[in-house]
Amino acid sequence: MGTAATTSATAAPAAPNRAALAKQILGTKGIVPATAHVGGRHAASTARQNLVDTAHGKGALTSPWGDRPHRRVALDTRMLNGMLKLRTQYGYRISVSEIVGGDHSSRSRHYAGIAFDINYVNGRHVGSGAPHRNLMAACKKLGATEVLGPGNAGHATHVHCGWPR
Repeated sequence: MGTAATTSATAAPAAPNRAALAKQILGTKGIVPATAHVGGRHAASTARQNLVDTAHGKGALTSPWGDRPHRRVALDTRMLNGMLKLRTQYGYRISVSEIVGGDHSSRSRHYAGIAFDINYVNGRHVGSGAPHRNLMAACKKLGATEVLGPGNAGHATHVHCGWPR
């Protein structure tokens, strides 16, 4: 019995679950999830609402347009942790423009709950002098394997950070 107690006492703490991470993101100053879409109107699928739904134990809702309309998607904890650490570990102030909502390619990692887009970094719009290259490098260090931004087709105004499937 002593061995079991010793083992559990030295075990690493459990990683936060998706609801706890979403709540933490929503409460973190410097992470601003969008309350509207760049194109189209659907309040139930904005980045903010995706996080609110996740914080309440529900799946995040995709938008009614695009390749995967009206579906609930579980947000990946690696992706949520990466979003949080861009602020808490790297100090970036970010605006998250999309998570699973919006219109993306049919095989987009957004629809799998493993990607998000950032359109403002430290108060500057991506593509207008924002430090997007450093932020992209930070996403990679946090485990993102699909990192796109200005210079990549379709990403002139935002940074896309996607984790492995």
